[in-house]
Amino acid sequence: MTMNAPPGSIPQQARELPITPLILIVGSAATIFATDLLLPRGVALPILYVIPILLAMNCRQHWFRVSVAIGCTVLTLVGYKFSDYNVPIWIAVSNRTLAVAAIWITAVLAWQRTKATEQAALLRNLLPMCASCHKIRDDKGYWSKVEEYLEAQTQTMLTHGICPECMQKWYPDFYPQVAEQYPDLFKDPTAGIADEHSHHVEDHR
Repeated sequence: MTMNAPPGSIPQQARELPITPLILIVGSAATIFATDLLLPRGVALPILYVIPILLAMNCRQHWFRVSVAIGCTVLTLVGYKFSDYNVPIWIAVSNRTLAVAAIWITAVLAWQRTKATEQAALLRNLLPMCASCHKIRDDKGYWSKVEEYLEAQTQTMLTHGICPECMQKWYPDFYPQVAEQYPDLFKDPTAGIADEHSHHVEDHR
C-alpha cells in the first residue's frame, strides 16, 4: 500500500544532495586549495574557485550554494595565510581581492539564473488564478493581472486585440464589415472541424 506524504512535507529526494556533483565540488575545491598552497601568493589561482560555485548551481538547496561560496572565500583567505611570502604584499592582496570578487559575482549571477529558471518552471506548471477576475497569484502572495504577471516574469511585452466572439458581442455593427475584410482572423474553428468530419464520413462511404 502506498502512503501519501503529509501536506507541507519535503520529499526525501529533494532533501538529499546529489552525490556526484557533491564529489566534484569538494574535489575541485580541494585541488585548487592544495595547488594554491604550493604556489606563491601573487598567483591568482583562487579565481578558479568559480568552478565549484558553477557546479553547485545544479543543487536545489539554496543553503548549500551559499555554503559553497562562503567556503571558497574562506579557502582563498586561508591560502593567502599559508602560501609563499616571497611576493610583494600589494600584489598578493590585489589578486586575492579580485579572486573573492570573482567568487561572489559568479555566485550572485548563478543565483539569479537559478531563480529565473525556477520562475520559468513555475510559469510552465500550475499557476494560481482567481476564478472571478482571473488575476494570478505570484510566489510572494501578490495578485496581479495576467498581462502584468507575464510581462514581469518573462520580460515579454503584450499587445491587445479582440477575438471574433467579443467582436460580434460588443461591436455587432462593425463585425460583418471587419469579418469580410479580414476573413482569416475570423474563421470559425468549429466549422473547420465540421467540414473535416463530413469529408471523413464521405471518404468512408
